[in-house]
Amino acid sequence: MNNMIILLISILILIILFLVIVLIIGKRKIEELIIPLDISKQEINTYLKEKYKVYREIVEFLKSNLSIREEAFKNFLDFNAKECLQNDLINILDNTTDEINEYVDNYDDLLKNDDFLKLKKKLYNIQVNLEAVIDYYNGKINIYNNLKEKYPTSLATKFFVFEDYSKVQNEKKEISRLISLN
Repeated sequence: MNNMIILLISILILIILFLVIVLIIGKRKIEELIIPLDISKQEINTYLKEKYKVYREIVEFLKSNLSIREEAFKNFLDFNAKECLQNDLINILDNTTDEINEYVDNYDDLLKNDDFLKLKKKLYNIQVNLEAVIDYYNGKINIYNNLKEKYPTSLATKFFVFEDYSKVQNEKKEISRLISLN
């Protein structure tokens, strides 16, 4: 009888020890993805702010070199990039891209202007890097969410609190001649 109790206690201790090890390993696997996610998120914000600055330069260039509508770029110019959410910045940049493209498409001389081409080249480089970081970030989010949802790492999410990350929308739609180098 004593041997049976000792055996049951030993088995119970081994099961608990196994669960603790699974929890620790699961937690570490999930935490390993948090660092690259945070770094990527920060890089995305940096590229978005750089893109915003270049857009400001482009808008100023257009205003000083073309006759544009008075209300053109009003939303963009009134926008405060320092006090905004990432999605708000993405939305204003997308809307401004469409607005800038109207002028690029209607004024072919812009595409021959060296100053404009320099801005366009700068914007192209930012866009390429931004899309690469967004793709990396979204890929890591898929892995992160899978780890949080699938056994055995899902056990760790029941005992530990992990931040929720959402994907960055990156439709890679054609944004006309503004960013292409052609």
